[in-house]
Amino acid sequence: MEQPASGQGHDEALTRLAPTTPGRAILLESGRQALTLIARWCRTQHIELAVLPSYHCDTMALPFWLEGMRVHFVEVGANLQFDPPALGTALDDADEPALVVWSRVGAIAPDTALTTVLRRAREGGHLVVDDVTHAVLDDLLPDSLSTSPLPTSPMPTSPMPTTEAPAIRPLPACDFRVASLRKLIAVTDGALLWSREGITPDSPATRSGVDGELSAARSTLLTRSAALEARTPVPVSASMADLPAAPPRLADDYLAQLARSEELFDLATMPVPISHGARSQLDIFDLPRQARRRRRANRALTRELGDAPLEVLNAGRACFPLIGSAAAPAIEDALARHGIFSPQSWPRPAYLPDSLGWPTDVVSIDCGPTTSTEKVKQIAAIITAAL
Repeated sequence: MEQPASGQGHDEALTRLAPTTPGRAILLESGRQALTLIARWCRTQHIELAVLPSYHCDTMALPFWLEGMRVHFVEVGANLQFDPPALGTALDDADEPALVVWSRVGAIAPDTALTTVLRRAREGGHLVVDDVTHAVLDDLLPDSLSTSPLPTSPMPTSPMPTTEAPAIRPLPACDFRVASLRKLIAVTDGALLWSREGITPDSPATRSGVDGELSAARSTLLTRSAALEARTPVPVSASMADLPAAPPRLADDYLAQLARSEELFDLATMPVPISHGARSQLDIFDLPRQARRRRRANRALTRELGDAPLEVLNAGRACFPLIGSAAAPAIEDALARHGIFSPQSWPRPAYLPDSLGWPTDVVSIDCGPTTSTEKVKQIAAIITAAL
């Protein structure tokens, strides 16, 4: 497996995170930079269409637009992934090879119908990107909840050769695998880009001043996040009317630093290697242990919620819990008033066609590997009170 272009030595974290099938794996600064390299490679191969789920982070679409590709959005189902019939229709209507960006939101495994459509997409000459940002830790565990892998046989109609060996892990076969690592791991920056054998995206450029500023800003953000996590839990109010009118100063400082960090990610569009500090952290971190702790936190919150009229969409996954409830906006507001902020915030993009729906009944919960039992109980009580 090829190592990152930064010239550093063997990277244990990279070996663990990348698929076991032959290909090239590199660590970049951000997930959007990984998608940029994919978009640039598609442009060289005259692939001009990207198919994305309607429910997405807007940074998923921007790299393709910036490289002059057309983006077609497809409706999602109740599991927040492509609606299989809608995806099948979109691919049937495509008169050219397309890049299908499949996002495993909440580390939710695809159902059989979606797996079948993705398999047919590759057999028909389309490419598949497995966005595992939310599933990257879940996939590290031996009892991964992924479904059966897609086929690895050659596909003559594809615009490039397919020569994959069977995967050891129960992961869907794909042409690219991307993951923004900072969403689930406490690193300043970092993203995985894996491309299968026969696909060689450009190498990243040299880091510049904005990249150093980004790392520093994220380091400060992680410090403030840890301070928020460690503070004494606010007593849970019995009713929404009793909740504090505004978050504490610690929360204000965190939100300001978060906004600054995201601004810098918007500026750092040139694909560059992961920072030295984040790369070193990945080598030190026991990622499977973090995955197990995330699963325990998810299960603990699910138990605490008990018979509450809501659904944990990704129960038992090594990812932050996703709650499905008509009261999702009220839940998010109640948690924020206690200084607990959603790790996934995807407002409906203005560019999304009116014909496509947008889930408004989903809220992500900041419940992870360092969340104490007491904090889990507090979070559950706040959620329940907001229903």
